[in-house]
Amino acid sequence: MPDKKILDFTGYSRRLDIFATDELPQFSRALVQKMIKEGKITVNGKKVKPSWPLQEGEKVEIELPAAQDQKSSLAELIIADGKDYFVINKPAGMLVHPQSPIWETSPQAAFAAEETLVSLVLAHPPKGFEPGTPRAGLVHRLDRETSGVMLLAKNADFQAAMTELFANRDVHKTYHSIACGEIPNDSGTIDVPIGRVAGGKIKASDVGREAVTDYKVLQRQNGFTYVELYPRTGRTNQLRVHLSWLGYPVLGDWLYKGATADRLMLHARRLEFKYPFTGRAMKFEAPVPPDFEAAWKRVSQKK
Repeated sequence: MPDKKILDFTGYSRRLDIFATDELPQFSRALVQKMIKEGKITVNGKKVKPSWPLQEGEKVEIELPAAQDQKSSLAELIIADGKDYFVINKPAGMLVHPQSPIWETSPQAAFAAEETLVSLVLAHPPKGFEPGTPRAGLVHRLDRETSGVMLLAKNADFQAAMTELFANRDVHKTYHSIACGEIPNDSGTIDVPIGRVAGGKIKASDVGREAVTDYKVLQRQNGFTYVELYPRTGRTNQLRVHLSWLGYPVLGDWLYKGATADRLMLHARRLEFKYPFTGRAMKFEAPVPPDFEAAWKRVSQKK
């Protein structure tokens, strides 16, 4: 059963969302407004608008988000489990963490927004996961629409060590993508800085930050390319921006003018690094999902 908080409003009239935000300092006002719209916060047992003017004596009932509300299973996503880490195959469409940063200091806030990888970890952490591990063990992230392999830490020491490896570019990542158009060169390097420009879009820019991606063509067919990508840097949207700049946007990438598809055809295939405490070579792979394979089959056989 979800936790509930019942409050008797006293004093001069106030907006419901402002009053509830004061009573829930761990949540942002945007999250509180969302809870009100979903009927998680009511007045006298009735669903009202966030702007509802509270009056003396009215009862405000708050249904606090609970871990038990998670619909997906973290266990079904785990593909490798170790003493200090676990590895998942993230499905396309799943956010890695809530968009509001409040969850980092108040983990319960993760359950007030849509289901994310973070909320799954916090709801049912894997065996050996140390409570209080910062940021639910995250050491890197993938875009919502990107699928594939992700490494998470079970403790703060391993998390700090892996964060340093990522920062020093000592983690080697391999992605698979379906690009629109037939890339002419069998392999190459895209060395083009990227950054956020006016309007908020991230794109190739002379004033952007260094971004380097190597690539190798695996197959060309019917105006599409199955390509393997090796980012040397880890900029936001790097692979999508670089392929678009090259003239061959990712299939399903509406933001960078790729042809329409059911999802973004970008998959994190492999992670390779040396174990920070022993130096042992590690490699984790996530198989290409069925919807990705189906998309390639569909475009490559298109008449």
